[in-house]
Amino acid sequence: MQKRIVAISCAVVLLLASTIGRIAYITFSGNYTVSSGYNSYSLTVSRLFETVYDRNMNKLNNNRKTLVAVIKPTQNCMNELNKLFTQKEIKEIAEELSNGKPVVKEIQHYASTKYIKIFEITKSNDCLLSKMIKNTDEISYEMKINFTVDAKGRILEGDAGTVEETVDNLKSGTVLTVDENIQQAVEEAAQSIKKGAVVVMDVETSQILALYSTPNDYLNRSLNPYSVGSVFKLIASACALENNINPEYNCTGSITVGDTTFSCLHEKAHGKQTMKEALANSCNTYFVNLALTLGSERLLSTASSFGFGGEVSLTDNITVNNGNLPSASELESKGLLALFGFGQGSLTASPLAFCSAVCAIANGGIYNQPSFILGKADENGTLSYTENREEGARVISQETSVTLQEYMRYVVTNGTASSAEYDNNSAGKTSTAQSGVYENGKEVLNTWFAGFYPYSNPKYAIVVLTEDGTTGSENCCPVFRSIVEKISKL
Repeated sequence: MQKRIVAISCAVVLLLASTIGRIAYITFSGNYTVSSGYNSYSLTVSRLFETVYDRNMNKLNNNRKTLVAVIKPTQNCMNELNKLFTQKEIKEIAEELSNGKPVVKEIQHYASTKYIKIFEITKSNDCLLSKMIKNTDEISYEMKINFTVDAKGRILEGDAGTVEETVDNLKSGTVLTVDENIQQAVEEAAQSIKKGAVVVMDVETSQILALYSTPNDYLNRSLNPYSVGSVFKLIASACALENNINPEYNCTGSITVGDTTFSCLHEKAHGKQTMKEALANSCNTYFVNLALTLGSERLLSTASSFGFGGEVSLTDNITVNNGNLPSASELESKGLLALFGFGQGSLTASPLAFCSAVCAIANGGIYNQPSFILGKADENGTLSYTENREEGARVISQETSVTLQEYMRYVVTNGTASSAEYDNNSAGKTSTAQSGVYENGKEVLNTWFAGFYPYSNPKYAIVVLTEDGTTGSENCCPVFRSIVEKISKL
């Protein structure tokens, strides 16, 4: 009996020691610490970044209402999914919920749900223009739901969550020079372009009114340099007129410089051509002869004054390369100088750069740096100040400007750009540029139309570019016409 008592006593002592040891381990080990309260899990339901406005203070982002459902990983929520989602969607949601955390899903309609919570939120939509200036570190608004979880991180069944909202000057933001109505008109008019860009600018200020790039693969083609082709004949013409050179030339369909022969399209012989006629007919041989007459120094100087080959800062984050000008040493070659005269060779320019040049021609010869930021909106959502704008520089005389405007009008009435005509007021220049890029053995052509509207009182400069096109007349002029038709009715 005594042995049995001793044995039981020893067992009790060992059990007590074990229990004390376990308690000590739990107390001092970080692995099993239990706080006096519960931990929480925070789910972000909505997050908005800096608000972006157009020039008329219309929101370009943070402007779409939508419904979202907050779904917890519980059986009660799972039972209500068929009220809001298809079977395929339910399967995908179930997989997401398998990690034990709630999810947020956009929905199309309200439903009577007890456990799934539905909220109406503002959507931070993916507007290309707002993406250009958005700083993802600057959150203007955030809506979260905080859930209580147990020591194992499981959300408690009965916890509906606590909504937390933080607002930091949601109405304050950046005001762009863009006009939402013109932007929409451009997007509607440019549906025929599968790959390309459109830029619309205010002639007097060179403020950007619309930027369009397609497809929407985050490559902004309106800011990307391309081979230029015949639209550069406008710059060569400006250079010649400024130097009192305006020759007549007899086009036989081709011209030989050194060991290279340059031809007009389909080797068409245009016959005797004035500069005005050569622009209308896009006569290459005329501008080869003109480039050789002018020389590289004068051509490069004029092109540079129009902004080609330089850079322009549109925002704190975006500096645009206006393209490439051939070097003076390159143009020591007569063949390369000949190419430069009608916009080929190593010359490249972006649609934005060329639109800026058209602005100068239509603005009496004054070149302004293009601008994209109008100013800032304050906490009340009103324009608080405008960005300082540099004073424009005269790059050609008023007389040359008027003459070039007349020539560009003649391209529409008597030349290659007849399909750009609207209300007897369109003016511009077509282009079909060799890119040097081949696909399936065929060279990709960049086609352009660079023009302004209305001719009687220039207000809008518009450049249309199509990649892998046929001709500027076929691809770009109808888009220009549709754009000016739409914006003239705004």
